[in-house]
Amino acid sequence: MDSQVTQLRKNFYQQVQADKKYTMPEVCSTLSLLTEEELKQIEQVWVELAIWKKSQSH
Repeated sequence: MDSQVTQLRKNFYQQVQADKKYTMPEVCSTLSLLTEEELKQIEQVWVELAIWKKSQSH
C-alpha cells in the first residue's frame, strides 16, 4: 500500500507540473498562491480519492 501511495503522490505532482506547462504565460497560475500546507492537503485528498475510486471499481 505504501508504494501505491508513493506512486499516487508522484502522479499528483506530475499532473500539477503538466498543468503549469500548458498555462498561457499571461495567465497567473493560482498554484503559486497556495501555501505548502495547502498543497499537502490537496495532495492528501487527491491520493485518498484515487484509492477510493480504485476500491469502488472492484
